[in-house]
Amino acid sequence: KNTGSTRLSAKTLCMESVQSAGNKNYRHYDVHSLYGWSQSQPTFQAALKAVNQRSLVISRSTYPSSGRYVGHWLGDNKSIWDDLYRSIIGMLEFNIFGIPYVGADVCGFEGNTTNELCTRWMQLGAFYPFFRNHNGLKHKVRIYR
Repeated sequence: KNTGSTRLSAKTLCMESVQSAGNKNYRHYDVHSLYGWSQSQPTFQAALKAVNQRSLVISRSTYPSSGRYVGHWLGDNKSIWDDLYRSIIGMLEFNIFGIPYVGADVCGFEGNTTNELCTRWMQLGAFYPFFRNHNGLKHKVRIYR
């Protein structure tokens, strides 16, 4: 939703707010993008401690180099050809960011897909590091037959 605001702080904390870690203060502007990393690392460590073996953690909120701890899910996409194409770019981008375990919602999340689109997306998805067929609750489930 477009709030009409062009301010960087729209829908979040003021960029000049201060956050503390121990005895050091940081401007929100300097640490906001680190939220994904700062959630990923302790989640991975907690899962590792709970089961005493490496666990699989997937997040939409990551930061370059988070790939040591988590994989990345590209987020809710649409059941359209353009989003199939965009998923390839997303995979490559996140590999550059140091997050090799990445995937998109195969067949799209928003909207009803077609048999052809879903079939082609599953063929492409076979080469995704992380493959999942996932769609919104209001949409038809398509599984390759």
